[in-house]
Amino acid sequence: MNSRAWRTRASAMPASAFAFAASAAARGAVGVARSTHEDGQETSFFVNDGESLTIRDRAIRACALVTAYFPLLVFAGAVLGMTSPSTVSWFKGDAVTYALASTMLGMGITLEKADFVKILAAPWKIGMGVALQYTVMPTLAFLIARTFLGDAASLAAGLILVGCCPGGTASNVVTYLAGASVPLSVVLTTVSTLMATVMTPTLTKQLAGTVIGVDGVGLFLSTCKVVLLPIIAGVALKHFARDFSETYVEPFAPAVAVITVAAICSSIIGRTSTQILAAGPTLLGSVALLHTLGFALGFFLSRAAGFSTKTSRTMSIEVGMQNSALGVVLASAHFADPLVAVPCAISATVHSVLGSSLAAAWKYRDANKAQWKADEIAKRYADPNYSAYNDAFRNATGLSNI
Repeated sequence: MNSRAWRTRASAMPASAFAFAASAAARGAVGVARSTHEDGQETSFFVNDGESLTIRDRAIRACALVTAYFPLLVFAGAVLGMTSPSTVSWFKGDAVTYALASTMLGMGITLEKADFVKILAAPWKIGMGVALQYTVMPTLAFLIARTFLGDAASLAAGLILVGCCPGGTASNVVTYLAGASVPLSVVLTTVSTLMATVMTPTLTKQLAGTVIGVDGVGLFLSTCKVVLLPIIAGVALKHFARDFSETYVEPFAPAVAVITVAAICSSIIGRTSTQILAAGPTLLGSVALLHTLGFALGFFLSRAAGFSTKTSRTMSIEVGMQNSALGVVLASAHFADPLVAVPCAISATVHSVLGSSLAAAWKYRDANKAQWKADEIAKRYADPNYSAYNDAFRNATGLSNI
C-alpha cells in the first residue's frame, strides 16, 4: 500500500475506541466540570445557572474537559502528525524539555514531602517495580519480535530496544492523571533510569545480539532536569506558597500535562511519519501488543504480590510506558539501519494513547464506584425502618457504638 493510501487511512481512522475512554473520563471529572445544586438541578459549563462565575471558574471547568478527553487528544495529535508532519515537527529539542519540566512542576505542586518519605520507607515497592520493569518488558519484546518481526531484523531489534529501556517521564504524567501514586512513579522512573546505564545495554546485547553504549551520566542529568528538579521545586513552592499554588497552579496542571503529552506524541509521529508508513501495520500491532501486555502484567503481577490497587495501577503504568525517546536516541547512534528507530518512535504515541485510555477507564470506574456507595448510603438512611434495625441489633448484641 502506498504512502498516500496510508495517510488517507490514518486520517480516516475511527476514534470510537478512544471516544469511549474519553467519555468515561468526562463522567469521572463530573465533580469539576459539572455540579448539582441542593434542589437537584444540574448545571454545567455551558448553562447559565444564575451563579456568578469568574473567568477562573470557567477556565477550571474548561481544563477539566481537556483532561477528560486526554486519550482523544493524543490520538488526534498522532493523526495530525501522520497527515500533516510539517505542522507539528517544529516541537522538539529544548521546547520538549521545557514543556515536560513545566508539567512536572505542576505535578510537584500536588504533592507533599510526606508522600516521598512514605514511599522511601517501603523499599519493597521500589524493588518490585524495578524488577517488573526489567523482566516483563524485555521478555515480551523478545517474544513478540521473534513471533511477528522475524523477517525484519532491524524492526525486531528496535522493538527489543524499546523493551529494554527504562520507564519514561510520560508515565509520571499518566500516573498523575489516573489518580495513582505519583511519588512512587517518580521514584521508580528515577531508579530505573539510573539502572539503565547497565541494564539497557546488557539486555539489548543478550536479546538482540547488539552491543550499544548508554551515556549514564547524561541520562541521569536529563532525568534530573526534566523530572526530579521540577518535582522538588513544585513541592517546595506548595510548602512556601500554598495559597498561590492551590489557587493559580494546581487546578490547571492536569490540562497542561494533557496538552504537553499530546504535542510530544504528535511531534514524534510527524518527524518519523515516512518511516512509520513504510513499516506497515504489522509493526504497529507488535508495538501495541507489547505495551498492552506490559500494562496488564504490571497490574496483575503486582496484585498477585499483595500490593494495593493504587500501587498496582502505578506499577502497571510504569511497566507499560517506556522511555521511547531514549530508544530513538540510542537506535540512531548505535545502529546503521534507520529502521531500528521506527519502533521506538511508534512506541511513544502508542503507550501514551493506551496509558491515557487506561487512566480514563480507571477514573470512570472509581467515579461510578463512589457514586454507587453514595447512593447506597442515601437509600439506607432514607429507609424509615433504619433506626428500628439499629435498635434491634443493639438489643440483640449489647453493642452501642454502631
